Amino acid sequence: MLASPWLDIPLADYEGHMALPEIAQARMLADELESAVREHAPKSLAIIGCSGGNGFERLIDTTVERIVGIDINPSYVVAAQARFGAQFPQLALYVADIEQAVPDIMPVQMIFAGLIFEYVDLPAAMHNLRPLCASGGAMVAVLQEPSVEAKVISPSPYRSLQRLAPAMRLRDATGVKAAAAEAGFAPRATRSLTLPSRKSFTVLSFHR
Repeated sequence: MLASPWLDIPLADYEGHMALPEIAQARMLADELESAVREHAPKSLAIIGCSGGNGFERLIDTTVERIVGIDINPSYVVAAQARFGAQFPQLALYVADIEQAVPDIMPVQMIFAGLIFEYVDLPAAMHNLRPLCASGGAMVAVLQEPSVEAKVISPSPYRSLQRLAPAMRLRDATGVKAAAAEAGFAPRATRSLTLPSRKSFTVLSFHR
């Protein structure tokens, strides 16, 4: 099995790339996380691909009492713990590859997966995430849409990010919905958004 390219991306490079004004995906993901929490008002939340804790600051003074963060890169998890461990008493962070398995964790009321399903085997990941979502809970996913105008990985000074391109598979929303339904997640809502970079994204929500 090939090692994930995410293990070779320094957190500083990832965060710097995503925060560039011409890319603006860090803010977009934080906005979508905040919006999802506002809509679903969960008391417990799992963030898949938590990186160094992007968007965690938006969870302060919300309904969320317990936060689970999962990322494949151990250094990202260490950074998230250092940044937010003291702010969230019920923060539990795990190093895991959701394509392979998810740790045995008490289910949460909402799962947020931002730009994650592009890098995993969909049926396997959906199957592994199902036990993490409590019955009656929600899952919100953000997907990058295919584009003829924008490169899959936007050019930037952070050249290490280009290592992700061979592993990235842009997903059709219909296919993601089908894989989710097979795993027990019923589609609930779909909407699109476009950034100044001309990249478009689909936000899907599901009911467990």
